[in-house]
Amino acid sequence: MRMEYYFQDQLRWSFGFENPNKAAALIASLLPLWWALAQAAWALRRGFIKWMAVAVGGAVLCAGWWLLFMTFSRGGIVGAAAGFLYVGWRSRAALAGGGAWMRKWVALLLVLLVAGLFGASNAALRSSQGLGTGDGSVTNRFELWQGGLRMIAQIPQGVGTRNSGSAYMQWFQPLESTPRYRTLVNSYLTFAAEQGIGVFALAVFGVVLLWRWPTSSASLTASAKEQMEGLNIGARGSLIAFAVAGFFSTTMEEPALWLAPAFCGAVMVIGIWRSGIRFGLLLAAGRALVASAAICAGMFAAGAILSWREPLMVRLHQGEVALEPRFAAARRCLVWVDEGVLGSDYGKLMRELALKQGANVRVALEPDPKAHRPGETLIVTGDTVSRLDSASAAGALVLIAPSRLEERQAAEILRGVRKGMLFTPSFDEDGRSAAWNKAAAEAGVPVRVIDGVGSQVDSVWSETVPKLGLN
Repeated sequence: MRMEYYFQDQLRWSFGFENPNKAAALIASLLPLWWALAQAAWALRRGFIKWMAVAVGGAVLCAGWWLLFMTFSRGGIVGAAAGFLYVGWRSRAALAGGGAWMRKWVALLLVLLVAGLFGASNAALRSSQGLGTGDGSVTNRFELWQGGLRMIAQIPQGVGTRNSGSAYMQWFQPLESTPRYRTLVNSYLTFAAEQGIGVFALAVFGVVLLWRWPTSSASLTASAKEQMEGLNIGARGSLIAFAVAGFFSTTMEEPALWLAPAFCGAVMVIGIWRSGIRFGLLLAAGRALVASAAICAGMFAAGAILSWREPLMVRLHQGEVALEPRFAAARRCLVWVDEGVLGSDYGKLMRELALKQGANVRVALEPDPKAHRPGETLIVTGDTVSRLDSASAAGALVLIAPSRLEERQAAEILRGVRKGMLFTPSFDEDGRSAAWNKAAAEAGVPVRVIDGVGSQVDSVWSETVPKLGLN
């Protein structure tokens, strides 16, 4: 069932999309294209038809802005405004001509009408929120984006498609924060964090190269040149609106929203092909390379600076996450995670373990007994105990609410433990505590009871961590 969004008591229009921000991004990218189409009305010769076309074009443009305002999407509105600022700047020559006074008046009238609609729709009220008012959707974004930059700097190879939100919550979100995220609420940070900074650099290079590739319309007639120039300006304004809207939300993940950018890209490619210009390719490629390097280096540097303030560094490699305190850590441990015991936010628990115990913590995403290193405490939780063999258990071993095994198998695991500890929940929901307590007593392994919980212990993790007794 699709969620509905409200601003105060007003429904935010989403037009069938997952959320209003995606609808706003589509509308924002279409408005400059409609402006380019409406400009063709000025080329008509017959007065009545010309002015009817101008009136219809202006009315549709105002209607489009009204629909955008009713999404109450600040990112979409800012994107559309940025697109039209570009359009206005590029169109200043057409408005400066001797016979362009009527265009100026029509443009001024449209600006006043759009401003009136902006105020009448209450979009202005929502847009002003967050400017010194402590709006959560704004402050949470800043915290999230800082985490995204740190993620890019610490895991430059990327965390994988659709994993940015969960990776942030597990490894970068402040321990006391509770908001849930699916993405980084920023199309660029999400793409870079998921696919890696190298892939992001290639994407930036391609976009800048297309934008900077020189074109020429010298071979066209004056009328065709004006129409082609107007379409090119509208296409670039549309791309700017789409790009800016994507900065404030993860709108670019929606395939339907790429229809307008794809059309704009086709317009630019056709312009390049028709112009026949090739000599500027190397210069455009050089500029694209410099822009891509500067943007990616800036993002990486910002993430590195933000990471420098953090007490914990995160590394992802070969199916495990490594948590490395900045201070010298004498203790080392490997954790096999079962979400049924540690909960879905196990990453926060692992960070708390690393900080409170002053330990380098490796978190195995896929438990492998061969990955256990000498001198490293192995912490086994829940069902992952089934992957444990006697060789892995021979060193320092901590069992936390291990799932029930046959008595013979449990006794065999504990028999060779050099230094071990068993944590069992006080509420024995499935008989696991009784079975393991018996095996621990026979093997001489100390047992600690985790009070007040069943098999899931995340709610009392803070009290449990100091008792783990790591090497």
